[in-house]
Amino acid sequence: MAQFGGLGGSPELIPLKDWEDDLFVMAVERALGDKIRADDQTASAMWSAVANQDWKHENGDTASYSFRCAGDFIASIRGEGQYMDWYCSGPYETVRDDIREALAKEGWTPA
Repeated sequence: MAQFGGLGGSPELIPLKDWEDDLFVMAVERALGDKIRADDQTASAMWSAVANQDWKHENGDTASYSFRCAGDFIASIRGEGQYMDWYCSGPYETVRDDIREALAKEGWTPA
């Protein structure tokens, strides 16, 4: 079992390749990356879905991200900005149905 997540809060953009060991972030990239890059509302909804929300993979892995770390990885997926661009961009611990369904296909569900 692995635990993914962290506290975050980098003042600079973290390249997406720096997240490749974080299987949750890579699942988000595969399942929703194009939508997150194309749509600010989806990016904000993704922040809401991960900020202070625990996630569990069917293999027992877990993921949990602070408000700042959630912003870090949204900026990384978009390839622009930094955590403050997404920090508190929506209600935390709120998982939109399309996000829940897309990540369930990757084996992840909110805990």
